Amino acid sequence: MTQPRVDMTELDGALGILPPTEGALPAIVGTSTDGPEDTPAAYARVSDVVADFGFGPLVEAAAYAITKFGRPVLLVRAGATTDGELTSAVLTGSGTATVSVAASPDPADDCEFHIEVITGGALGTAGITFKWSMDGGRTQSAEIALGTALTFEFPDSGAIVGTDVELTFGVATETLVAGDLVTFRSTAPMWDATDIASAMLALRKCAQLWSIVEVCGALDATLFAAVETAVSGMPAYGKDRMYIGHARMPDIGESEATYLTALDTIYSSLSTVYGAVCAGSAKMISGVSGRQYRRPPSFWVAPAHAVKSEEVNLANVKVGRMDGVIITDENGNPDDHDESTNPGLDDARFLVLRTWEGRPGVYINRPRMLSTPTSDYQLIPHRRVINLAKTVVRAYLEERVNEEILVNATTGYILEEEALEIEAGANAALRGALLAKPKASGARFVLSRTDNLLSTKLMNGTCRIVPMAYPEFIDVEIGFENPAIQARGV
Repeated sequence: MTQPRVDMTELDGALGILPPTEGALPAIVGTSTDGPEDTPAAYARVSDVVADFGFGPLVEAAAYAITKFGRPVLLVRAGATTDGELTSAVLTGSGTATVSVAASPDPADDCEFHIEVITGGALGTAGITFKWSMDGGRTQSAEIALGTALTFEFPDSGAIVGTDVELTFGVATETLVAGDLVTFRSTAPMWDATDIASAMLALRKCAQLWSIVEVCGALDATLFAAVETAVSGMPAYGKDRMYIGHARMPDIGESEATYLTALDTIYSSLSTVYGAVCAGSAKMISGVSGRQYRRPPSFWVAPAHAVKSEEVNLANVKVGRMDGVIITDENGNPDDHDESTNPGLDDARFLVLRTWEGRPGVYINRPRMLSTPTSDYQLIPHRRVINLAKTVVRAYLEERVNEEILVNATTGYILEEEALEIEAGANAALRGALLAKPKASGARFVLSRTDNLLSTKLMNGTCRIVPMAYPEFIDVEIGFENPAIQARGV
């Protein structure tokens, strides 16, 4: 069955380059241990998110957005086809202990488990002391004694990753030496293409206003296609939206070159004008536990864009400093990707982080879309501004669907006075949304005068937006001058 509606065809490539959404909530889709699946709900307090959803990437992303940006969030729990995992424990140092992770239920989140031996000794004999951490040693416990025990259960593990995690140190007489490190990781459960399609369908049907969805879960080619299909299909239902996702974070010990090659293998043939894909990682303070976990940049990038005006380019150092986000170790050396010291991921069209010489903090390198080099939609503001324009024009024109319109009694085409009145209304809507507080350099709507309305019942119009420019390079000529020579005319 067909229904009267307003259809919009979006153009791309026209620039030749190599309702207002202030009330829109940041939307987040991901896995968690509790809560109904595929059921969007808005939350303003971290305690309520934890109470309803338990643990997992969805909870951590929501808590971070709420505490960092002070806005409610719209959450959708996705199903999880792949269980979380614990990696094998590794002892680094001169001790002889045979460390292992005891069998336990599947973990619910990504954590870096870490034991640092302070006082060594023989297992089974009192005297060994250590500090423990679940964020790679960045937030450590007080020094505690192992006593004669051969196992240690991380005290907060059940309250953080949804399962009690126990480490077995080995057998009696094996040793631990001061300075030894025991490390292993947990990974969160993951959705598949069917799971994410179902969650995104629920989000599309939701009446709550949102503009950007953060997709929590590492995207490979198949999962990227599932997200892309879901979001690119939303305009057909009158919802002009975008997504921000992330590729997998680097593995332990993986070099920058190996990581770039691996991601380029997956993404070189992929593109979108509806989404950005972050790469790399960064350390951020959890809104749940206060620990400093390693997270994908999208944890900050997505909610930061969702709460800013559509035209804002968050690569601008005046507005885009990522307070609390760290990509260096305690000595100031990069231990997460920094495009300023290891370029390449930006050229591969990923949204990545950088530092500026002489400026403290971390910044977005470019708010890149994963678009082709000739696309008009190179940056997140391009997509957001065009989405806003589509929303306001559609809302205005929906009021003209099925409305009586006079046509010229001689030609059968729309009467000029009617066309002018419709254009005036559409242009007023555009001016209010895009030009009152400048979000674009110009905007105009023109209605066709040659549509056979009596036969086809179809009106055609064109809408064009002149975007703002975002200069990325500034060349300056600088040198000395001698005022005395200038004064003599030499």
